[in-house]
Amino acid sequence: MLRKALRIAGLCLVMLCDWSALPMAAHAAPACHPRSFADYPAGSGNAPHPVAAQPLLTSKKAQQFRTAIRREFSEPANFAGHYRVAIWGCGTDCRDFAILDKETGSVYDMPGESEVVGIMGNNDERIDFRADSKLFIVSGCFNESESCLNKPEKLFYEWTGKTLQLIGQCPLEVEEVD
Repeated sequence: MLRKALRIAGLCLVMLCDWSALPMAAHAAPACHPRSFADYPAGSGNAPHPVAAQPLLTSKKAQQFRTAIRREFSEPANFAGHYRVAIWGCGTDCRDFAILDKETGSVYDMPGESEVVGIMGNNDERIDFRADSKLFIVSGCFNESESCLNKPEKLFYEWTGKTLQLIGQCPLEVEEVD
C-alpha cells in the first residue's frame, strides 16, 4: 500500500500536482505553490527587547516536555525574530515541537497536532524554519494520519505571533523505497 502511495505521489509531481487526473475519489486538485522563506520576513526591530527569565509551562504539553522546553529556552532565538523552536524526538523518524516566545516566556503548540512523522524516501527536514522568517514548513504527517501517509504533503504555515496559520500545501516528493 505504501509503495502504491509513493508511486501516486511521484505521478502527481510529474503531472504538476493535477490530483484530479488520478483514479481516486473525486477531490478538488490542491494548489501547489511552494513558499520561500524570503517572502515571509520577520519584523526587524533594532530596539532591545526584554527577555523572559523562564518559559511559562501552562499547557499540558509544555508541562509534559518541560525539560526539553527549558533547555531550548536558554538558547538564542532561531525563528521569526525573537522566538525559539524547541524540537525533541518522539521515536524513529518522529519529531515534536513547541514555539517559545523569548520575550514573554509563552509556549505555543498546535492544538490537536503533535508528532511529525517522516515519510520514507523523503529527504526534507521534518520541520524547517529560519530566524529571519515567519514561514514554518512541515514535511510529513501529523499524528501518523492515515490520509497523510497515503498522500504525504509539505505544509506551509505563517507564524502570526500566537499560532501557525496554514497558507499552502504541496504533495511531498518521495522516492520509492524497496
